[in-house]
Amino acid sequence: MRKLKTLLTIAAVALTATFTSCVDEESALGIGLEDTTLLYNGQTDTLYADQAWTEFEDSLLTSNYSYGIIGNYSDNVFGKVSSVLYTQIALSANSTNISFGDELVIDSVVLSLTKSALFPDTGGVYNFHFEVKQLAEALAKDSLYYASSTLPVDENAVFFDDDVRVSMGDTIISLRLNPSFYPVIHRTATAEEFIEQTKGLRIRITDAGDAGMVSIDFSSATTCLRTYYHYTEGSSTSTGFYTFLMGAGTSHFTHFEHNYSGTVFASGNKVTGSFRLYLEPLGGQQIRMSFDRDLQAFHAAHPWAVIHHAEIILPLAPETPTLLPDQIITLGREGDSTDAYINDLIDLYTLSGYDGSYHEDGNYYRIRATQHVQGLLRQGNDPGFLFVLNSRRHSAQRAIFNGLGTTNRPRIILVYSE
Repeated sequence: MRKLKTLLTIAAVALTATFTSCVDEESALGIGLEDTTLLYNGQTDTLYADQAWTEFEDSLLTSNYSYGIIGNYSDNVFGKVSSVLYTQIALSANSTNISFGDELVIDSVVLSLTKSALFPDTGGVYNFHFEVKQLAEALAKDSLYYASSTLPVDENAVFFDDDVRVSMGDTIISLRLNPSFYPVIHRTATAEEFIEQTKGLRIRITDAGDAGMVSIDFSSATTCLRTYYHYTEGSSTSTGFYTFLMGAGTSHFTHFEHNYSGTVFASGNKVTGSFRLYLEPLGGQQIRMSFDRDLQAFHAAHPWAVIHHAEIILPLAPETPTLLPDQIITLGREGDSTDAYINDLIDLYTLSGYDGSYHEDGNYYRIRATQHVQGLLRQGNDPGFLFVLNSRRHSAQRAIFNGLGTTNRPRIILVYSE
């Protein structure tokens, strides 16, 4: 550990405003130009991690989130990942029943998915091979579904099986379902009966087309199933459409499947963090880390220290992908087996500046953990941190970090007084 005096670089009035402000401490403008430790008056010290490893995230809840992802992708580091969407079909929010009489003729049915992102080439053009099948059983209304969850499908009920061109400029992906789907929704039923009778859909991108992934906005009103129809009354013919819900307003979940053959994760065991550490979304890899050795030594030397600022620095490895995740979420170990958001992350929602984002000037992710580190010093030890990706349910961006045996290794920078 090293120690040095930090110069007082701001006036007392400005310093007081820094600690009491209820707004975000920084904006995107100039985010990499200031050294945050210079905003505080005190001494600095650095704690280095003494334990770290990468492990599987094996219990990721995916049901009923606002965003999801479908498709397939592979690389030499993380192997192959596939994502599949399972969703109910439901009546519109203000409908308690539906009655498609014999006089009503369905002309077409279009399944629409609202695109929010493409991966890995965000500006590319993909020929995705979409497949839509009917579920063999309905999603359970009150059940939780995880990344490992699946449901059986009716292999004879194939409603779409074709290539679709998707590009950066597209906002809606439209799949025109074949007429074999019409009897599924041409019925009279209550809202609850309709969900049970139609069962739902499995939507996926197969390997028959381009490899890639597309993120879907389930909360958008344009993620839906729209039925166009006509009916005849006497000598006149009228047309109309009905919009069924998918995503928002229905039960839905995504299933992720990984193939780690030929990678460092193939054994299924945790991967030691002496050289590299890995964060992978979609139920992939997460990082555990502890600073216990240096934290106890600091506590012994400074038992009455007041932490003004603490930030975790996670330097990226040279070979990390260029398309990086938006934010890292940090949890702390409570007791023997419980992980909970650190206090600084909870305050993210009160705009206190948790950060957790990438900083290009130092090629690292920075995480503010002042309150959490102060709590660790009160108890005198560090049970460990857990790092996961904030957008891991709907974004395929991943990252590789330097391990504990590298020169530019993970660390916590403290500013304190006593």
